[in-house]
Amino acid sequence: MKSTVAAAVATLTAALFAAAPALTHAQEPSTRLTRAQVRQELADLASVGYSAGGGEDPTYPAKTQAAMQRLTEKRAAQSAYGAGVSGSSQSGSARAAEQ
Repeated sequence: MKSTVAAAVATLTAALFAAAPALTHAQEPSTRLTRAQVRQELADLASVGYSAGGGEDPTYPAKTQAAMQRLTEKRAAQSAYGAGVSGSSQSGSARAAEQ
């Protein structure tokens, strides 16, 4: 019984190791960006106040993450349907209420 389980585990492990390079290679093209995509992302980040140049800035990661959050919020607001939640409305007329 133990030898059967050990053989099954060894076979499964070998199959996973054999398939790993193929799976990793299949995912590579989706993670690569073109030069145009990188430039567009930088332009989008600049539209929310991010400045890419600055030399050695110790707050670089925090500033970049904050700009990416603002960009995400901007994109969500642009893709939202309907009117915003601010404002008020009133229906009916004052005369109808007085009668």
